Amino acid sequence: MRKCLDQFDKYDYFSGIATHLENHGYTVFAPRVPFAAGVDRRARVLKRRVEAILESTGADRVHIIAHSMGGLDARHMIVDFDMADRVATLTTINTPHRGTSFADVGLAKVDWLIGLAGTFGLSLEGFRDLSTQATAAFNERALDAEAQNPVRYTTYAAHQSYARIFTPLKLPWKIIAAREGANDGLVPLTSAAWTGKLGSKAVRQEAFPVPADHLNELAWWEPCELRAPRQARKPFKNKVRDAYLTMVRDAERGG
Repeated sequence: MRKCLDQFDKYDYFSGIATHLENHGYTVFAPRVPFAAGVDRRARVLKRRVEAILESTGADRVHIIAHSMGGLDARHMIVDFDMADRVATLTTINTPHRGTSFADVGLAKVDWLIGLAGTFGLSLEGFRDLSTQATAAFNERALDAEAQNPVRYTTYAAHQSYARIFTPLKLPWKIIAAREGANDGLVPLTSAAWTGKLGSKAVRQEAFPVPADHLNELAWWEPCELRAPRQARKPFKNKVRDAYLTMVRDAERGG
């Protein structure tokens, strides 16, 4: 049974990472939230998932490691839904804390499409929450609460060269690079790093241990990279999975 779960875990969003952490003695949950829905809705769902985890385990608080938009979900949950005392630490990996110019450009061109999708029951509202304007408004509104709450925040920021970017991410990489510089194909390095201070509280800022695009950060290799020898791919995956192990150990010590 464990072998079957391990095999499935390889194809999870966080590829093989849960198994890697469990093999080192940690209890891991991977709650799902509605894809591309607005951050407010996703944060509400995340709150229910966290409360269920706390009830089932008897723990007082959780440590959250969040990739991409998941970091915004967690921050909104903590600030807007009274969860600051239920979260010990929040570690984010290439979360667009300051938004992304790719969302700005996309909204300027196809904002109408989000409304149209909604008429068919498909929520794409989350794209609006990734704009630089929307994230700036939240950062300002949340500053006092995040500065005063007991949650310890850490950010990891990654970027990748254009030549190594997953092909579907090459266009957004160019858009972001022209406006905000180094990025991972979706999120600028400066946005992922967020801030070093929330009031007088320090935010620990770390560089991702290897160059990575938005998929590589999850221990995924893209199809265009599969021609690389297996013996070259495995060390990369191990480095990424070990990075998550470091995040958990740091959270445990600091939270």
